[in-house]
Amino acid sequence: EDCICDQVAAVSLGLVDGQILVDLDYAEDSDCETDMNIVMNDQGGYIEIQGTAEGAAFSPDELQAMLELGNKAIEQLIQHQREALADRQA
Repeated sequence: EDCICDQVAAVSLGLVDGQILVDLDYAEDSDCETDMNIVMNDQGGYIEIQGTAEGAAFSPDELQAMLELGNKAIEQLIQHQREALADRQA
């Protein structure tokens, strides 16, 4: 029997007018130069990384910056998940 043993969280990111944004709204997503989705577990492991250049190619530095910001956002989401689960068990 398989079980889910890790917490999992995901974020979408985009490069919009040279800035990296997390959790884009529809307008931002429609106009972004790069669209990326990252899924990670609470151990810091990647489950999925999907990124697409929507016009011009993105650079290795931009990729690294998107991964770093995505990692931080996912860490925050996982912390919120832990807090919500702790509240339910209290």
